[in-house]
Amino acid sequence: MRLAVLSLLVLSSCFTEPSADRVWRCTADKPQCPDGQTCVNDWCVKEGTAQPDLSMQTDGGASDMTQLKPCQDGFPLGTQGVWACRGAFSPASPASSLCKNGYKVCTDGLKVTDAECSSTSIKGFFFANLPAQGTTGSGARCVSTPPGNGAGAMWYGCGWYQGKLPQQTERTNFPCQNLPLITYCNSTDLFTCNQSDLRLDAQKMDNAQNGVLCCPP
Repeated sequence: MRLAVLSLLVLSSCFTEPSADRVWRCTADKPQCPDGQTCVNDWCVKEGTAQPDLSMQTDGGASDMTQLKPCQDGFPLGTQGVWACRGAFSPASPASSLCKNGYKVCTDGLKVTDAECSSTSIKGFFFANLPAQGTTGSGARCVSTPPGNGAGAMWYGCGWYQGKLPQQTERTNFPCQNLPLITYCNSTDLFTCNQSDLRLDAQKMDNAQNGVLCCPP
């Protein structure tokens, strides 16, 4: 009898539901992802999330299944630890608060490639803490010192803004810190900018289909 009880306890521990606050590896034949997640490219991700690439690995290799995630609603972008984290933000609930567990809002795109950043499969625009200046999207460029015309009216990031208006996101001819895309400020589409304060934490974006880029510590 004691042996039977012990066997049941061992079996129970083998099939404990994985915690949703961690990154979990999976396979097509043995997905075993937390509730509300599905197995995509060998990673458990929130159902309905589109990824360009989920082949991220840690120094410990593919067997490391317990890396803490920087956010509850997000997915890896590329292979070097950057995450796209969804959520609205405002000065009262700043963009930086969307990145958890030591991650910070990215200030550059040095850990993602152009293809990873601009893939049309990314549903949502994920802002870096990197304002642009200029009068057109194609002509947007890094903010100069002192700031030039239109500084803070556009912001760099990855992905494609989800909202009411078409073409909120454009490719610029002048990538900044390796980021090739900008999104315009537009209160109609729930992205209101404070051009007197060129920090992402001072801006307001009320459309939670979009979010921020979170870079590893």
